[in-house]
Amino acid sequence: MTYNKWFFMFVAVLLALTSCTNEDNPAPEPTPAGAVLGEWFTQVNANGVLDEVSYDAYAILVMFQDDGHGLLTQYFLKDGQLVSALGSMTDYTVDSHGNISIVISEVGVPLGKNVRMVDGKLMLDMPDLDLHGLTLTRPTDVQQQVIKAWDLIVEEWGGKGGDGDTAITEVTTDGADEPGRARRH
Repeated sequence: MTYNKWFFMFVAVLLALTSCTNEDNPAPEPTPAGAVLGEWFTQVNANGVLDEVSYDAYAILVMFQDDGHGLLTQYFLKDGQLVSALGSMTDYTVDSHGNISIVISEVGVPLGKNVRMVDGKLMLDMPDLDLHGLTLTRPTDVQQQVIKAWDLIVEEWGGKGGDGDTAITEVTTDGADEPGRARRH
């Protein structure tokens, strides 16, 4: 190649690199704290045993209140039937970069890692459970009906799991004071 061809290629590369500005490709907006408020739900097929009760799927319901507190409820299912449930109060923050931190209140343990909003969905990784890219969405009307039915079963258990020993908290949309927080045995 001659000097002129190299020169023009060099200029073309420079123009291509400098023609895009931040206005052309702006950085994504941080997640506003209000965007996470409300309920988020997912169901995962996974085999396991909780307090000697086997399950083949579980559902996760995370609720964020506007006061920085929330609730995590886990429903454990076997052949489509609720066999156990756990509930824990949470505390959460959303920083100025949109990073979300969810901590299980009583034990100070984070609920997952890399918690973020992506395209209106709540994403998180739970490496201890080998779950990466776990996606929670707003519960549909049908899912809300199923959750209500599960909550009635938990209420019938008298706040105990299906095995009669695992403590459960009532799922409400109200905040909980200290006596109303999840119990642990």
